[in-house]
Amino acid sequence: MTSAEIVDMLESIGRAATPRLSPAVQLPGETAAARRQDILRAIRGTVLPRRLDFTAPDGACLAIEVNSSRVTDVFAASTGAVPDFETESREDLTGKVAQLVSNLSTAPGPLHMTSRRPDAALEADDVGVTYSEIAAACAQIDLPDAPPAEPIIAVVSDTANAGPEAEPDQPSMLRQFYDQAGKFALGRVLNQANGTPPETDGACDQGQPLHPDQPLLDRLAADLSGWDADTTPALGHPQLIVMRPAGGKGAALALLRDGSGTAAVVHESRKLGAVITAWKSIAGAKE
Repeated sequence: MTSAEIVDMLESIGRAATPRLSPAVQLPGETAAARRQDILRAIRGTVLPRRLDFTAPDGACLAIEVNSSRVTDVFAASTGAVPDFETESREDLTGKVAQLVSNLSTAPGPLHMTSRRPDAALEADDVGVTYSEIAAACAQIDLPDAPPAEPIIAVVSDTANAGPEAEPDQPSMLRQFYDQAGKFALGRVLNQANGTPPETDGACDQGQPLHPDQPLLDRLAADLSGWDADTTPALGHPQLIVMRPAGGKGAALALLRDGSGTAAVVHESRKLGAVITAWKSIAGAKE
């Protein structure tokens, strides 16, 4: 690069520069996952001892001490337990810091970060927990990007659409859900109350590990009958019932019921968005 090119580049930077009216830096992440990466990136990029204060528009905050890409203390957090770096084990510290970072990332954006010198000098034995340890622990914590909130058990009811069964020339809601789930399901079961044998596919097919036998189907029918007794008349049909394991890891189960039978879909927990999308497309077509 020639001297003239360097001068032109500096002039261009000078023309585009605008004064910063606040010491806070806005982090650009638009999703919870992106905001968490912004926080982790700030930790990784902090070499000298600094106090980093992160705040969200709703008042959520996290104040940490960072040195050489290591978190050496937590001063404040709006949600979650503040770890004690003097007494807790390294494993516990890592898990708690990762949870605090993840908690803040679920707050609405944009996040703002202020960096300043710590109030006191670091002690020689303040080794803290490394960026790599925190990032690895964060990777084990699910974030509710889609949908915005993911309860362990959720019920979606559309009582306004409850009415006559589908017209003969139109597939039932159960059939549509069963067919659409073929794109993401680990296994599928279609159990209708018209006397036809259950249809199964994937891990739920005959001879596969999740194949439901008749006693299991009978127990499920009895449980759902009890569910109806507990929820009627507050909830009508159709219903989408989603059950996920605590922590959001592993397989989940989605049940669609229209009053004439049940379509059950076993899917990876992270595929919940696909389940909701299928439900919305089917429910919307009925309107």
